Amino acid sequence: MNGKSKERIPVPSGITRRTPRQPDGDGFVVCCSGGIRAIQQDKDVWFIEPVFDAGLCAKGVVSAQQVQALLKQSGLREIAFHRTGWFKGEYHSSWSPIVPGRKNHMIGPADIWGQIAGNLSRARTAPEIKTLDKPSHQQVVALLDARGEIERLAQSISLSLRNMDMSIEQIAEFYNKQLSNHVASGLFDGRRSTTTMDQMLYAHVHGFFMHLGAARDYLATLVGFRLGKDLQKKDSLARLVDVLRIDDFGTDALLDIFTGRGYLRKKAASANKVEVAGWLAEITDLRNLLMHKRPYGARFAEHMGYAVAVDAASGLYRYTRPIVLDDGEHDVLDLILQHYRTACSLFFDCAERSGWNTAMLTLTDADIISTTDMVGEADGTPQG
Repeated sequence: MNGKSKERIPVPSGITRRTPRQPDGDGFVVCCSGGIRAIQQDKDVWFIEPVFDAGLCAKGVVSAQQVQALLKQSGLREIAFHRTGWFKGEYHSSWSPIVPGRKNHMIGPADIWGQIAGNLSRARTAPEIKTLDKPSHQQVVALLDARGEIERLAQSISLSLRNMDMSIEQIAEFYNKQLSNHVASGLFDGRRSTTTMDQMLYAHVHGFFMHLGAARDYLATLVGFRLGKDLQKKDSLARLVDVLRIDDFGTDALLDIFTGRGYLRKKAASANKVEVAGWLAEITDLRNLLMHKRPYGARFAEHMGYAVAVDAASGLYRYTRPIVLDDGEHDVLDLILQHYRTACSLFFDCAERSGWNTAMLTLTDADIISTTDMVGEADGTPQG
């Protein structure tokens, strides 16, 4: 095509092929380490997959309690509840991390911080919304975006945590597909292989640590704001540590969580300065390694994964993909899951002890703004 022809090319109509739409349906799965999944078929009716039995298959039936026992005896761990499905051809998905020590696993830290932001937004905008008569799109956008610092940071934490969820979800999906491929081909004796999908794994591992680091920095900034510290518009843990002093310890509930868990402590060579410690120092060093020194996938051992027996007699195997650190090789999903659980626990505790409203947002008729007049104003269409 040389761009010189002015002839208008119509959409072809000689052959019409209908694009299939998925029928309505849903599924409920427990995603586990190693690429294993427990799939719910009915109330307390579960199947395990993938399993090898003269080929690739799913095996059942077990109860939820038996699933937990099976995973424990196999050295596997639950990651999250994953609900997926289609409604009128539209795909939907929800991801709820399973955090040890918590009873309600159907709401994640991204949800609870989103609820804090939503409740703050509702309290801020409700009085002004009542005064608006047929608000324009620009008016609504300006009102909703005029967030205070706490609301802004709570929403940023929620979005970063949601991105972190999506990263580990995709890593778990990669593991399941690779384990299924290994089991289907009988390649489950530890022989290593690589695939064209590896770049996706590298990207999602990188994304996990990037988004966890972002959530960490927004939370640190929120702690600083509560303490009245000047963080100079820089959302970062490093800036908080620069301005924190030992005298600040014991003055804020969120800061108490950091010090109580050993994440912040007195700097050894200083009378009053603070340093990062414990898990927070570990995850910060790991993030800095992958963000600033070398990305995941740069080491040769990280190029290939393998499947090994968990219970060969029962046909149960797991997938492993190495990450090379100073102390040797680790399975990258096991490593990420360890940090994911700790992060989820931290963000849950901080939300619940923040003193802000964490209740689920509910809408009444009075909360719904009509958008009937917005479309015409946005695209220039006259309104009758």
